[in-house]
Amino acid sequence: MQSNLAQIFRIRKFLDDLKYPDSQRIAGEISMYINRNKRAKEEKIFKKLHKNEPWEYIQGYCEFCTSDFKVTKDTLIPRIETEQLVYDCIKIIKKNKIKNIIDVGTGSGCIAISIAKLLSSKPSIYATDISKRALKIAIENEQNILKKKSITWIHTDLIKDVVLTNKPTLAIANLPYIPTSMYEKLDKSVLEHEPKIALDGGKSGLESYERLFKQIKAKRLKVDYLYLETEETIFNQHKQLAKKYFPDKKITGRKDIFNRNRFILIS
Repeated sequence: MQSNLAQIFRIRKFLDDLKYPDSQRIAGEISMYINRNKRAKEEKIFKKLHKNEPWEYIQGYCEFCTSDFKVTKDTLIPRIETEQLVYDCIKIIKKNKIKNIIDVGTGSGCIAISIAKLLSSKPSIYATDISKRALKIAIENEQNILKKKSITWIHTDLIKDVVLTNKPTLAIANLPYIPTSMYEKLDKSVLEHEPKIALDGGKSGLESYERLFKQIKAKRLKVDYLYLETEETIFNQHKQLAKKYFPDKKITGRKDIFNRNRFILIS
C-alpha cells in the first residue's frame, strides 16, 4: 500500500510538472494500469506523456457513460460533457416514442452504443462516419460492450446513404465545431494526436452542420428531432443557422455540466 501511494505521488508530480489536467485522477489510473499490466513501464508512459500523447490513447480506452470505449488516433477521445447529450437524448426517445435514431459522425461509437445500452426498448439505431478506420473501432466497441449486434453502421458522408422508415426519428450530431482559428490554438496533445477531421469545423465552425442541414433538406428526410453539440463561442450563430434551415421548428439551447452553452435541440 505504501509503495503504491509513493508511486501515485511520483506520477502525480510528473503530471503536475507537465501541467496535465486532472492529474490526481490520471495518476491513480496510471498506477492501476501499471500494476495490472506487467509489460507496462512507468518510464515508457512518462516518455509518451512528455511527447503530448493523451493518456487515453496510451491506455487504449476511455470511460464514457460507465463503459470503457476503445480509442485510437482514428477516433476522438469522448468528453465528459457529451455524456449529458446521451442522457438528454434518452429522455427525448422515451417521451416521444422515437423509433429511428441516427448518430451522425459516430467516431468511437460512444453515443450510439451508450444509448443502445441504456434503453430497454430497442428502436432502430444507425450510426455513420466518413472514416472506415473509426467505424472499425466503433464496431469493436459494440462487440465488447453490448455483446451483440444492435446498431447499423454506415460508411458515408454524414447521412448521404441513410435510408429510414417513416417513423418518429431523432438525429444526433456531435460534428466538428471548433472554428479553425480556435483549433490552431488548442493544446499540442490535441493538435498532434487527435484526428483533425473530428474537430476542425472550418472558418465558422459550422461547415459540417450546414452540410448536414442541407442533406436533410435535399433528401427530404423526416427528422422530428435533432440534438446537436456545439461550441459556446458560436452558440448563437449555430442557433441562427438552425433557424434558417428549419424555420418552422422550435430551437432550444441547453447548457452542459460546466454551465456552458453546449447543446441545441431542434424540435
